[in-house]
Amino acid sequence: MNRCKGKIALVTGAGRGIGAGIAKEFAEQGAFVFVSDLDESTAKSTAAEIISSGGAALGFGLDVTSGDDWARVTDLVAKEKGRLDILVNNAGIETIATIADITYEQWRRTQDINVDGVFRGIKSCLDLLKVSGADTPSGASIINLSSIAGLVGVTDQVAYNTSKGAVRIMTKAMAIEFAAHGYNIRVNSIHPGVIGTAMMDEVYETWQKNNTVGTQNMDEVKEIVVNMHPLKRIGSPKDIAMGAVYLGSDESGFVTGAELVIDGGWVAQ
Repeated sequence: MNRCKGKIALVTGAGRGIGAGIAKEFAEQGAFVFVSDLDESTAKSTAAEIISSGGAALGFGLDVTSGDDWARVTDLVAKEKGRLDILVNNAGIETIATIADITYEQWRRTQDINVDGVFRGIKSCLDLLKVSGADTPSGASIINLSSIAGLVGVTDQVAYNTSKGAVRIMTKAMAIEFAAHGYNIRVNSIHPGVIGTAMMDEVYETWQKNNTVGTQNMDEVKEIVVNMHPLKRIGSPKDIAMGAVYLGSDESGFVTGAELVIDGGWVAQ
């Protein structure tokens, strides 16, 4: 408990799934959490859950592809708190399509949200993060959600693979740049495996429809996916959230440019 006591965090895509799990865990660990999502109602719902559990949060809408939206949000954070200790770039989409079938519009939308959204988040919040970096020995922390798809190839996901690979190397580039300029802002990436979320349910349905894993029986699809993990289970948002707590806390003060893989052993095979 209290591993993030007194810290100010902003989590994107926090209306559901992994983002909601991270926001709730930060609050549980003592942080004030700005909860954002493209769907404002879900962001406010997550914030309300945090508050009802005794935490502190504020929920609002944010389109991570919009410079105007980011300007509005950073103005809000500056007015409310004057600094930002933790930025979690979690918002993203998963596009499943072969290179033969994917449209350019699908490709660009995936990169716009998953890559440009991270870029905009870092650039927009940089001044607020610098304030924290100057005031705390462990520095401010940026946590970018990549994926195991940013480390290894996945069938029929060229757009998603590409976007998450870009997030991985952007993380390292920013970590080195910020250290070189003395900003005291650490930048790390988290690479989840298969996590039990509504987004993953949509992926299961697409794999079933397209016969991606060799069967169109949903129970068999899920069993095959489970067996792809050496630990023989899929993960939960809590698994990812605890990794984010470590990277956002002072415990990881000497960690930057790192990849935290939380995948049940998938990419170790």
